Amino acid sequence: MEGVKEFFNAIPPVSRYLFTIFLGIPVLAAMRFISFNYLYLDFTYTFKHFHLWRLITAPCIISSLGPMFLFNLIFFYQYTTKLESINYSGKSDDYLFCVIFISICNIIFGLIFEYYFLGTMTVMSLIYLYSRMNPTGTSSFYGFFSFKTIYLPWVFLVAHFLQTGHPPYSDFLAIVSGHIFFYLTDIYPRANGVPSLIKTPKFITNIFNKGDRNPNNVSRDPRTGRPIQEGGHNWGQGVPLG
Repeated sequence: MEGVKEFFNAIPPVSRYLFTIFLGIPVLAAMRFISFNYLYLDFTYTFKHFHLWRLITAPCIISSLGPMFLFNLIFFYQYTTKLESINYSGKSDDYLFCVIFISICNIIFGLIFEYYFLGTMTVMSLIYLYSRMNPTGTSSFYGFFSFKTIYLPWVFLVAHFLQTGHPPYSDFLAIVSGHIFFYLTDIYPRANGVPSLIKTPKFITNIFNKGDRNPNNVSRDPRTGRPIQEGGHNWGQGVPLG
């Protein structure tokens, strides 16, 4: 038990709670403490019968217990932990907002195209964000071959197609959700020298008891956390080659 406790304590805070929810829901369902019938995304139940908790549970459900669940849970743990510990180090409130934002996008797609369980979409969105924030890194797929991290979501897209035999429409929409967030927080601001188009709400920041951690309202690079200089010349900041 001490080893399990150390394992969970080593996971960054947002990822720790998300991992617990992703793992806990199917385990409780298998033990018949809860039923997926009350958790999946459905327009009628959610908005006409006011089962609003489905908006929270649906993005956290991968599937019932089984090999596909295990693989997706491993990928979720791997990339949510890396994102929060590397790209959002010391900014867990921003990471929570990131997860909420992409979940809202995935929920919209789920309601339009009638996807009931959105956990795999959450995983794919986070994998896409990790690939864009660490494009020059090296990743591997099941340890069989290595490639640039920027190609990671597309490798998963092809792999899911080969595993299921069905066009991975939901995975592609999850990539779109991740790209929307990345465009608003990185691509457009970087191209136009402006702050991020969306910001973490103050009430989310307050959850982590950070208060006003950026009193001068300085725009920061979401990859490094460094201030983004607006206007003028950015002297002395090297640009890595290769």
